[in-house]
Amino acid sequence: MLKTLSFALFIALGGIFAFDRLEREMVYPFDATRVDPRDIGLKLDEEIFESGGKRLVLWRRSAQPGKPTILYFHGNAGNLAARAGRFQRFLERGYGLVALAYRGSSGSEGSPSEKYLAFDAARLLKRMGNYASGQVIIYGESLGSAVALAAIDRAGTQPDALVLEAPFTTVREVALTAYPQLEPLIDRMKSKWNSLARISETTAPLLILHGARDELIPIDMGRQLFAAAPSTEKRLLEVEGGHHTDLWRSDVLPVLWRFIDKRR
Repeated sequence: MLKTLSFALFIALGGIFAFDRLEREMVYPFDATRVDPRDIGLKLDEEIFESGGKRLVLWRRSAQPGKPTILYFHGNAGNLAARAGRFQRFLERGYGLVALAYRGSSGSEGSPSEKYLAFDAARLLKRMGNYASGQVIIYGESLGSAVALAAIDRAGTQPDALVLEAPFTTVREVALTAYPQLEPLIDRMKSKWNSLARISETTAPLLILHGARDELIPIDMGRQLFAAAPSTEKRLLEVEGGHHTDLWRSDVLPVLWRFIDKRR
């Protein structure tokens, strides 16, 4: 989830005075490139979602009758186009899709921060009635898992189900895992993304997917979130041999599809 930056680079950029800049580069290294989904073979419409005075890019398609809509919050690597393969799988199964490009990503205006990403996501969740006539399933990938939980907490609205892929407890803990030598400075991070606290407000059916060998977000974080979730229907799938970005495998997808297809 965090962009790899060397300790030497940190020192070269001015230590404590450069930390705010480094935090942005580590947590929000978005690709700002705007891509028309039709240009990459996706039968999705691009719309503009206005939030807090900013114009954000939104990709969407309505669900086929009787199918749910996936509200997708992506991770911090790349842009919406980097998820084209996933989006195509959703569409092939007849699911609706609403995928928001965060501020500073995929052509969306503005600069990313926890405050504004959470604000935009919650605003979109509250307005999902404009995009879905049936059930809504939130899918949060890596950083998107924290965005999903923040949206639920801030909107005060539960989805019909929630999928979290490679979620983390707090961004501080992720930073400490990646950069233990920066521990004295990590507490200065403006981004908190305290998913461990926020998941206590989530009662929706829950599926957590986590690679047993995730080198960026240790699987113990997924286990902590699973234990803290009050959902009466919940499952943690520990993907044997799975890393951070290779979880959409032939032994995992049937579990995901069964979980989603129960929401009809």
